[in-house]
Amino acid sequence: LAAKVSGHKHIKLHLNSTIAQTNGAPGRSAVDIAQESGATVTEEVGALIQATGFTPYDMMQLPELGAGKSPNVVDQLGLEKLVRAANGGAVKRPSDGGEVKSVVFIQCAGQRDEAMKSGGRHLPYCSGHCCATSIKQAMYFKDANPEVDTVVLYSDLRVPGMGEDFYRSAQQKGVIFTKAKVAQVAAEGDGCKVRFRD
Repeated sequence: LAAKVSGHKHIKLHLNSTIAQTNGAPGRSAVDIAQESGATVTEEVGALIQATGFTPYDMMQLPELGAGKSPNVVDQLGLEKLVRAANGGAVKRPSDGGEVKSVVFIQCAGQRDEAMKSGGRHLPYCSGHCCATSIKQAMYFKDANPEVDTVVLYSDLRVPGMGEDFYRSAQQKGVIFTKAKVAQVAAEGDGCKVRFRD
């Protein structure tokens, strides 16, 4: 991938550099790039993408949500691997390779824990990406098979910017969104049983 990027005629790569300043307006920005040599280069760009990365929350901290108790409970990164393995076809259960017929997404798992400020065990903040990622992943199921029962259980659905349109497109595909507080996920048969307060 690095070789493809560095050799691509439409990509200008600045190594060992940092963004010193940005100016301009949407669709037309001037970016000052400070190089290791001390020189500054200015590039005119049409869009800026902030891709700082993240560290996934350790889902083993969530045994009440089935983490470590059922192979069919995966985090968003684990689901991406299952989708890639499906290669456009039906997503398969990790437990037995059977086709997923129903799926539940649980939002704010390990996040927005107000008790954290006084000794709670989870993160006190919102990650800022989980809702949009779950919407994208829910549509994977609907795109592969509109009959898959797909539900997103959320505390507050947070989709800033154009995310509202993204959310509506998932609704139009049949993804169900329900405000809920999940109490427990337990392995049951070849799937899981989710207990929640609607």
